[in-house]
Amino acid sequence: MRLSLFALISGVVIAFPAAGVEMPNPERGRALYENHCVVCHTSKVHRRFPPAAIDREALRFIVKVWVEEQKLRWSTEDIEDVVQYLDRAHYRFDK
Repeated sequence: MRLSLFALISGVVIAFPAAGVEMPNPERGRALYENHCVVCHTSKVHRRFPPAAIDREALRFIVKVWVEEQKLRWSTEDIEDVVQYLDRAHYRFDK
């Protein structure tokens, strides 16, 4: 019984991030990307060889550079949402 209760509590703790920390939202990232980036970027940019983004950290760097270049007022959460969307939709670095 105690082991089951511990497993249940552990699962709940793992399922929820620390207070005040939001999980990236890929759907919000998709909306940001479609509203600000697809004007210049077709999906071909994510399939080029050699790839500019070789891992999630490189992808994050590229997104940050373009956010600054385009003078977008995106928060850290906005950037993470776009990185999460691009990773899931095009790169799949974790797989």
